[in-house]
Amino acid sequence: MKVSEFVYQAVKKEMQTNKLNDSQSQFINLFDVAFKKSFEQYFKQLMLVQNRSEFNTRVMLKVQDIFMQHLKVPQTKEELNVSIIPHPIIEKAEELVLKDIRKMSSRKKELEDEQE
Repeated sequence: MKVSEFVYQAVKKEMQTNKLNDSQSQFINLFDVAFKKSFEQYFKQLMLVQNRSEFNTRVMLKVQDIFMQHLKVPQTKEELNVSIIPHPIIEKAEELVLKDIRKMSSRKKELEDEQE
């Protein structure tokens, strides 16, 4: 094989390899964009459900704290009847939990601002 043919074959092989690498990188970029677009909505929905569950759990814990601090502990089954109507204690607990969440969020933002 002549030197010119060898150089031609080597350049041709290198170009084919570069084309393959370029097409693979383009495919990976396209796949990455498609995955992010399809997963973003699911992720947001999942985070919404998780945040709501966490909020409800915090409210129930706060309700329990309020009951233990300000009310007597029920002693009979009749005293344990729970109404489905929203109760002022639950509303107060929700307000306190929201206040705590806002405080934590503002502290987090302050820390992030200090680090920047």
